[in-house]
Amino acid sequence: MSKLRIGVVGAGGIASAHLPHLSQRSDAVELVGVADVRPEAAAATAQKYGMAQHVTDYQELLPEVDAVLVCVPTFLHAEVAVAALNAGKAVFCEKPLARTMEQANAMLEAANMSGAALQVGFVRRFDDEWLSWRDAVLAEKIGRPLVWRDIMAGAGPASPWFNTDEQGGGPFLDGCIHNIDFALYTFGPVEWVFTHARTFRDSNTAIDTGTSTVRFQSGDEMLLAWSWGLPKDCGGGRIFEFLGPRGTLRWPQDEEAGATERKFVINQGTDKESVSFPSNALGIGFERQMDEFIAVAQGQQKPRADGEAGRAALQVALAILQSGRTQQIVRL
Repeated sequence: MSKLRIGVVGAGGIASAHLPHLSQRSDAVELVGVADVRPEAAAATAQKYGMAQHVTDYQELLPEVDAVLVCVPTFLHAEVAVAALNAGKAVFCEKPLARTMEQANAMLEAANMSGAALQVGFVRRFDDEWLSWRDAVLAEKIGRPLVWRDIMAGAGPASPWFNTDEQGGGPFLDGCIHNIDFALYTFGPVEWVFTHARTFRDSNTAIDTGTSTVRFQSGDEMLLAWSWGLPKDCGGGRIFEFLGPRGTLRWPQDEEAGATERKFVINQGTDKESVSFPSNALGIGFERQMDEFIAVAQGQQKPRADGEAGRAALQVALAILQSGRTQQIVRL
Protein backbone atom coordinates (compact mmCIF):
# COMPACT_ATOMS: atom_id res chain seq x y z
CA MET A 1 0.00 0.00 0.00
CA SER A 2 1.27 3.46 -0.91
CA LYS A 3 2.03 5.93 1.86
CA LEU A 4 -0.72 8.19 3.15
CA ARG A 5 0.05 11.77 2.13
CA ILE A 6 -0.90 14.11 4.96
CA GLY A 7 -1.19 17.88 5.05
CA VAL A 8 -1.52 19.94 8.23
CA VAL A 9 -3.60 23.12 8.41
CA GLY A 10 -2.52 25.20 11.39
CA ALA A 11 1.01 25.32 12.82
CA GLY A 12 0.04 26.17 16.39
CA GLY A 13 0.40 24.27 19.63
CA ILE A 14 -1.98 21.39 18.96
CA ALA A 15 -0.22 20.46 15.71
CA SER A 16 2.90 19.81 17.77
CA ALA A 17 0.96 17.16 19.70
CA HIS A 18 0.44 15.14 16.52
CA LEU A 19 3.44 15.80 14.29
CA PRO A 20 6.19 14.17 16.40
CA HIS A 21 4.51 10.77 16.16
CA LEU A 22 3.48 11.16 12.54
CA SER A 23 7.06 12.04 11.66
CA GLN A 24 8.08 8.66 13.11
CA ARG A 25 5.56 6.79 10.95
CA SER A 26 7.56 6.97 7.73
CA ASP A 27 6.51 3.37 7.11
CA ALA A 28 2.97 4.55 6.40
CA VAL A 29 2.97 8.35 6.15
CA GLU A 30 4.43 11.10 4.01
CA LEU A 31 4.12 14.52 5.64
CA VAL A 32 3.60 16.65 2.55
CA GLY A 33 3.20 20.17 3.88
CA VAL A 34 1.74 22.65 6.32
CA ALA A 35 -0.46 25.71 5.87
CA ASP A 36 -0.68 28.64 8.26
CA VAL A 37 -1.61 32.28 7.76
CA ARG A 38 1.66 33.11 9.57
CA PRO A 39 4.32 32.30 6.95
CA GLU A 40 7.12 32.12 9.51
CA ALA A 41 5.21 29.54 11.58
CA ALA A 42 4.47 27.44 8.51
CA ALA A 43 8.11 27.56 7.40
CA ALA A 44 9.44 26.65 10.87
CA THR A 45 7.08 23.68 11.19
CA ALA A 46 7.88 22.42 7.70
CA GLN A 47 11.60 22.60 8.41
CA LYS A 48 11.28 20.88 11.78
CA TYR A 49 9.35 17.92 10.40
CA GLY A 50 10.94 17.65 6.98
CA MET A 51 7.92 18.74 4.93
CA ALA A 52 8.58 19.97 1.42
CA GLN A 53 5.76 22.52 1.32
CA HIS A 54 4.73 25.42 3.53
CA VAL A 55 2.00 27.78 2.36
CA THR A 56 -0.33 30.41 3.76
CA ASP A 57 -3.42 29.21 1.85
CA TYR A 58 -4.54 25.70 2.83
CA GLN A 59 -6.33 25.31 -0.52
CA GLU A 60 -2.90 24.91 -2.13
CA LEU A 61 -2.29 21.76 -0.08
CA LEU A 62 -5.50 19.93 -0.92
CA PRO A 63 -4.54 18.65 -4.41
CA GLU A 64 -1.27 17.26 -3.00
CA VAL A 65 -2.61 15.16 -0.11
CA ASP A 66 -4.88 12.25 0.80
CA ALA A 67 -5.68 13.42 4.31
CA VAL A 68 -5.76 16.64 6.32
CA LEU A 69 -5.22 17.49 9.98
CA VAL A 70 -7.36 20.49 10.94
CA CYS A 71 -5.44 22.26 13.73
CA VAL A 72 -6.74 25.82 13.39
CA PRO A 73 -8.86 27.70 15.98
CA THR A 74 -12.32 26.28 16.59
CA PHE A 75 -14.31 28.87 14.62
CA LEU A 76 -12.28 27.99 11.48
CA HIS A 77 -12.71 24.21 11.70
CA ALA A 78 -15.77 24.05 9.47
CA GLU A 79 -14.35 26.11 6.63
CA VAL A 80 -11.21 23.97 6.34
CA ALA A 81 -12.86 20.62 7.02
CA VAL A 82 -15.71 21.16 4.55
CA ALA A 83 -13.28 22.15 1.80
CA ALA A 84 -11.12 19.10 2.46
CA LEU A 85 -14.07 16.70 2.72
CA ASN A 86 -15.62 18.06 -0.47
CA ALA A 87 -12.27 17.39 -2.15
CA GLY A 88 -12.49 13.77 -0.99
CA LYS A 89 -9.78 14.04 1.66
CA ALA A 90 -9.98 12.21 4.98
CA VAL A 91 -10.12 14.74 7.82
CA PHE A 92 -8.86 14.65 11.38
CA CYS A 93 -10.42 17.65 13.11
CA GLU A 94 -9.31 18.83 16.50
CA LYS A 95 -11.90 19.23 19.23
CA PRO A 96 -14.42 20.72 19.58
CA LEU A 97 -15.88 19.82 16.21
CA ALA A 98 -17.03 23.39 15.50
CA ARG A 99 -18.17 26.60 17.20
CA THR A 100 -21.84 26.31 16.18
CA MET A 101 -24.30 23.54 15.38
CA GLU A 102 -24.74 25.01 11.90
CA GLN A 103 -21.01 24.59 11.26
CA ALA A 104 -21.06 21.06 12.67
CA ASN A 105 -24.00 20.09 10.48
CA ALA A 106 -22.21 21.43 7.41
CA MET A 107 -19.18 19.28 8.23
CA LEU A 108 -21.26 16.12 8.65
CA GLU A 109 -23.15 16.85 5.44
CA ALA A 110 -19.86 17.22 3.55
CA ALA A 111 -18.59 13.94 4.98
CA ASN A 112 -21.80 12.13 4.10
CA MET A 113 -21.94 13.54 0.58
CA SER A 114 -18.28 12.87 -0.23
CA GLY A 115 -17.89 9.59 1.63
CA ALA A 116 -14.61 10.87 3.08
CA ALA A 117 -13.76 9.96 6.66
CA LEU A 118 -14.15 12.48 9.50
CA GLN A 119 -12.43 11.80 12.83
CA VAL A 120 -12.61 14.14 15.86
CA GLY A 121 -9.72 14.71 18.28
CA PHE A 122 -11.21 13.25 21.45
CA VAL A 123 -7.87 11.92 22.64
CA ARG A 124 -9.20 10.78 26.02
CA ARG A 125 -10.82 7.82 24.23
CA PHE A 126 -7.24 6.59 23.72
CA ASP A 127 -5.95 7.46 27.20
CA ASP A 128 -5.39 4.50 29.54
CA GLU A 129 -6.01 6.68 32.61
CA TRP A 130 -9.52 7.62 31.52
CA LEU A 131 -10.20 4.21 30.00
CA SER A 132 -9.23 2.58 33.31
CA TRP A 133 -11.65 4.65 35.37
CA ARG A 134 -14.34 4.04 32.74
CA ASP A 135 -13.83 0.29 33.20
CA ALA A 136 -14.19 0.72 36.97
CA VAL A 137 -17.35 2.79 36.56
CA LEU A 138 -18.97 0.36 34.13
CA ALA A 139 -18.07 -2.52 36.44
CA GLU A 140 -19.98 -0.58 39.14
CA LYS A 141 -17.05 -0.68 41.54
CA ILE A 142 -18.60 2.24 43.44
CA GLY A 143 -22.19 1.66 42.32
CA ARG A 144 -24.46 3.59 40.01
CA PRO A 145 -25.67 6.21 39.46
CA LEU A 146 -22.67 8.29 40.43
CA VAL A 147 -21.35 11.85 40.38
CA TRP A 148 -18.21 12.86 38.46
CA ARG A 149 -16.72 16.05 39.94
CA ASP A 150 -14.15 18.01 37.95
CA ILE A 151 -13.04 21.28 39.54
CA MET A 152 -10.19 23.45 38.26
CA ALA A 153 -9.22 27.10 37.89
CA GLY A 154 -6.44 29.04 36.20
CA ALA A 155 -5.66 31.68 33.62
CA GLY A 156 -6.53 29.47 30.68
CA PRO A 157 -4.68 29.24 27.36
CA ALA A 158 -2.50 32.19 26.36
CA SER A 159 -4.03 32.70 22.90
CA PRO A 160 -6.96 35.13 23.30
CA TRP A 161 -9.26 33.34 20.82
CA PHE A 162 -9.92 30.56 23.35
CA ASN A 163 -11.84 33.02 25.58
CA THR A 164 -13.39 34.99 22.72
CA ASP A 165 -17.01 33.90 22.59
CA GLU A 166 -17.54 33.70 18.84
CA GLN A 167 -14.17 32.05 18.24
CA GLY A 168 -13.36 29.62 21.05
CA GLY A 169 -16.30 29.76 23.43
CA GLY A 170 -14.31 29.56 26.67
CA PRO A 171 -13.60 26.62 28.97
CA PHE A 172 -17.05 25.03 28.88
CA LEU A 173 -16.72 24.59 25.13
CA ASP A 174 -13.02 24.14 24.47
CA GLY A 175 -11.77 22.56 27.71
CA CYS A 176 -14.75 20.63 29.06
CA ILE A 177 -15.53 19.12 25.66
CA HIS A 178 -13.27 16.18 26.56
CA ASN A 179 -15.31 15.53 29.70
CA ILE A 180 -18.56 15.89 27.79
CA ASP A 181 -17.56 13.45 25.06
CA PHE A 182 -16.18 10.89 27.48
CA ALA A 183 -19.25 11.15 29.69
CA LEU A 184 -21.52 10.57 26.68
CA TYR A 185 -19.30 7.60 25.77
CA THR A 186 -19.61 6.21 29.31
CA PHE A 187 -23.02 7.26 30.64
CA GLY A 188 -25.10 7.73 27.49
CA PRO A 189 -27.40 10.61 26.52
CA VAL A 190 -27.87 13.80 28.54
CA GLU A 191 -31.26 14.67 30.03
CA TRP A 192 -30.63 18.27 31.12
CA VAL A 193 -27.96 20.80 32.09
CA PHE A 194 -27.99 23.72 34.52
CA THR A 195 -25.20 26.29 34.76
CA HIS A 196 -24.25 29.26 36.93
CA ALA A 197 -21.81 31.33 34.86
CA ARG A 198 -19.94 34.60 34.73
CA THR A 199 -16.96 36.28 33.09
CA PHE A 200 -14.15 37.33 35.44
CA ARG A 201 -11.63 38.85 33.07
CA ASP A 202 -12.53 42.09 31.28
CA SER A 203 -10.65 41.07 28.14
CA ASN A 204 -12.70 37.87 27.77
CA THR A 205 -16.00 37.88 25.88
CA ALA A 206 -16.76 34.20 26.53
CA ILE A 207 -18.07 32.80 29.80
CA ASP A 208 -14.77 32.07 31.53
CA THR A 209 -15.98 30.87 34.96
CA GLY A 210 -18.89 28.80 36.19
CA THR A 211 -20.39 25.65 37.62
CA SER A 212 -22.49 23.30 35.54
CA THR A 213 -24.44 20.19 36.47
CA VAL A 214 -25.00 17.75 33.62
CA ARG A 215 -27.66 15.11 34.32
CA PHE A 216 -27.70 11.96 32.19
CA GLN A 217 -30.69 9.80 31.38
CA SER A 218 -28.89 7.03 33.28
CA GLY A 219 -29.18 9.08 36.50
CA ASP A 220 -25.43 9.77 36.59
CA GLU A 221 -24.30 13.37 37.01
CA MET A 222 -21.24 15.39 36.07
CA LEU A 223 -20.27 18.54 37.96
CA LEU A 224 -18.00 20.88 36.02
CA ALA A 225 -16.65 23.82 38.04
CA TRP A 226 -14.08 25.48 35.79
CA SER A 227 -12.45 28.87 35.40
CA TRP A 228 -10.14 30.30 32.78
CA GLY A 229 -10.56 33.77 34.25
CA LEU A 230 -7.81 34.03 36.87
CA PRO A 231 -4.68 36.20 36.55
CA LYS A 232 -1.60 34.75 34.91
CA ASP A 233 0.34 32.36 37.18
CA CYS A 234 -2.64 32.08 39.53
CA GLY A 235 -4.47 28.79 39.98
CA GLY A 236 -7.14 27.24 42.18
CA GLY A 237 -7.42 23.79 43.70
CA ARG A 238 -7.84 20.68 41.56
CA ILE A 239 -10.47 17.99 42.21
CA PHE A 240 -11.08 15.07 39.88
CA GLU A 241 -13.08 12.29 41.51
CA PHE A 242 -16.13 10.06 41.36
CA LEU A 243 -18.65 9.57 44.15
CA GLY A 244 -21.02 6.61 44.14
CA PRO A 245 -23.33 4.84 46.58
CA ARG A 246 -20.63 2.27 47.34
CA GLY A 247 -17.55 4.51 47.54
CA THR A 248 -15.20 6.78 45.60
CA LEU A 249 -12.63 6.83 42.82
CA ARG A 250 -9.92 9.30 43.82
CA TRP A 251 -6.50 10.33 42.54
CA PRO A 252 -3.93 10.31 45.37
CA GLN A 253 -1.33 12.44 43.52
CA ASP A 254 1.37 11.10 45.83
CA GLU A 255 3.64 9.51 43.23
CA GLU A 256 7.32 10.34 43.31
CA ALA A 257 8.71 12.72 40.71
CA GLY A 258 9.71 10.77 37.63
CA ALA A 259 7.47 7.82 38.46
CA THR A 260 6.61 5.74 35.40
CA GLU A 261 3.20 4.84 36.79
CA ARG A 262 0.40 6.73 38.48
CA LYS A 263 -2.74 5.42 40.09
CA PHE A 264 -6.22 6.13 41.34
CA VAL A 265 -7.82 4.42 44.31
CA ILE A 266 -11.18 2.68 44.46
CA ASN A 267 -12.27 3.24 48.06
CA GLN A 268 -15.24 1.25 49.34
CA GLY A 269 -14.58 2.06 52.98
CA THR A 270 -13.10 -1.14 54.36
CA ASP A 271 -11.82 -2.23 50.94
CA LYS A 272 -9.38 -0.20 48.85
CA GLU A 273 -7.99 -1.07 45.41
CA SER A 274 -5.30 0.79 43.47
CA VAL A 275 -5.52 0.94 39.69
CA SER A 276 -2.28 1.83 37.90
CA PHE A 277 -1.73 3.42 34.51
CA PRO A 278 1.34 4.83 32.72
CA SER A 279 2.32 8.32 33.86
CA ASN A 280 2.54 9.31 30.18
CA ALA A 281 -0.86 7.79 29.35
CA LEU A 282 -2.04 10.95 27.60
CA GLY A 283 1.07 11.12 25.41
CA ILE A 284 0.57 7.48 24.45
CA GLY A 285 -3.05 8.34 23.72
CA PHE A 286 -2.03 11.00 21.21
CA GLU A 287 0.13 8.42 19.43
CA ARG A 288 -2.69 5.86 19.35
CA GLN A 289 -5.05 8.49 18.02
CA MET A 290 -2.79 9.24 15.06
CA ASP A 291 -2.24 5.54 14.39
CA GLU A 292 -5.99 5.14 14.21
CA PHE A 293 -6.35 8.11 11.88
CA ILE A 294 -3.85 6.55 9.49
CA ALA A 295 -5.95 3.39 9.43
CA VAL A 296 -9.17 5.39 9.11
CA ALA A 297 -7.83 7.46 6.21
CA GLN A 298 -6.71 4.28 4.46
CA GLY A 299 -10.21 2.83 4.79
CA GLN A 300 -9.16 0.06 7.15
CA GLN A 301 -11.47 0.98 10.05
CA LYS A 302 -14.02 3.45 11.36
CA PRO A 303 -13.00 6.15 13.87
CA ARG A 304 -14.00 5.60 17.47
CA ALA A 305 -14.79 9.33 17.67
CA ASP A 306 -16.57 10.30 14.46
CA GLY A 307 -18.46 13.36 13.33
CA GLU A 308 -21.66 12.28 15.07
CA ALA A 309 -19.77 12.03 18.36
CA GLY A 310 -18.34 15.49 17.76
CA ARG A 311 -21.78 16.94 17.09
CA ALA A 312 -23.31 15.26 20.15
CA ALA A 313 -20.63 16.69 22.47
CA LEU A 314 -20.96 20.14 20.90
CA GLN A 315 -24.72 20.12 21.47
CA VAL A 316 -24.20 19.53 25.20
CA ALA A 317 -21.46 22.19 25.46
CA LEU A 318 -23.69 24.75 23.76
CA ALA A 319 -26.53 23.82 26.11
CA ILE A 320 -24.21 24.51 29.06
CA LEU A 321 -23.46 27.97 27.67
CA GLN A 322 -27.14 28.63 26.96
CA SER A 323 -28.06 27.66 30.51
CA GLY A 324 -25.32 29.91 31.88
CA ARG A 325 -26.68 32.90 30.01
CA THR A 326 -30.39 32.29 30.69
CA GLN A 327 -30.02 30.87 34.23
CA GLN A 328 -32.50 28.19 33.17
CA ILE A 329 -32.36 24.41 32.92
CA VAL A 330 -31.78 23.36 29.31
CA ARG A 331 -33.25 19.99 28.36
CA LEU A 332 -31.83 17.96 25.52
